[in-house]
Amino acid sequence: MKLTKILPAFLCVTAGLLASCSSDDPTDPGPGPNEPCELVLVAIDTAKVITMDGNGANPAIVLDRLQNSSSYFSGLAISPEGDKIAYGDYQTLSFSPDVVSTRQIRVAAIDGAGDNAIYTADNTNVSFGAIRYLSGNKIFFVEETYWPDATRKLQIVNTDGTGLQTLPGQYDAADITGDLAYLLLDPVAAANGPRVQIIDRTGDNGAGSLYHNEMFDGIGEYAVGHGVFTTDSKLAVIPYADGNEIKVRIISMDTKTSSDMTIVSGLSGGWISYRVAMASDSNRGVLTVTGEGYARSRSYIFNLTEATVSAPFENNDENVLDVYVH
Repeated sequence: MKLTKILPAFLCVTAGLLASCSSDDPTDPGPGPNEPCELVLVAIDTAKVITMDGNGANPAIVLDRLQNSSSYFSGLAISPEGDKIAYGDYQTLSFSPDVVSTRQIRVAAIDGAGDNAIYTADNTNVSFGAIRYLSGNKIFFVEETYWPDATRKLQIVNTDGTGLQTLPGQYDAADITGDLAYLLLDPVAAANGPRVQIIDRTGDNGAGSLYHNEMFDGIGEYAVGHGVFTTDSKLAVIPYADGNEIKVRIISMDTKTSSDMTIVSGLSGGWISYRVAMASDSNRGVLTVTGEGYARSRSYIFNLTEATVSAPFENNDENVLDVYVH
């Protein structure tokens, strides 16, 4: 595939690091869903948060909680307005003979200000996943334990730490729609290749029922990555490897039909990993790829409507594996 350089039409002016579109005219409702704003990228580097321009330029560390080799973040989400982040924080402090471990969901402004914990797990063996910043100042996340018992809780908490609630079911969720109506599950092995399921949470009296089953025929068991919903909840976007290419499977939530878009081609060598995130316009996304042959990860900005992919940029640190976009 020929990689085409996107020349984005910046139709709005950003203030500082924020990617929100605004106008001095109070009667102007702002751009529509297909009118692009300037992208802002946010990356995790072990236990640091880095912001950068939409082309990877001008990286800046805005949050640093790296205390030792046991400090790391498990995931991150950007608020719908683009002004705040939520992330899963893992810390283990060793002061012989005492060891202090914490597992927290934390929120901060996108420039790192006001960083604070809104949820602290009682069990420090837990892991956090599928963190999503919802409208109305709420955070969704999955809390899992693997030992001594395997448990999974779908949690929602207000950004001030109040109102914790657990949703029904123990689904292995990769993402949830903004209206909490659907869950996108992690891929599982099937007879002809991996499959990804979408759960309708209103089904079965609130326990959830199968809404859609997407098969990835003829590819390896571990070839499908964690998918995400677009902000408008109209699409599910799932990355996967197919031979020497990395593609995204784009599923329409209305019609349950899908199409594929190639993001990277010409891959060679051994292991490779990839993560996808979608911007608030529900159209542009970023795919970050790392593996053998990559001194540092590379990120590709793509546009679903135009079916274009920008020339990749190399992230500034070898530990940047996850890049998020607003």
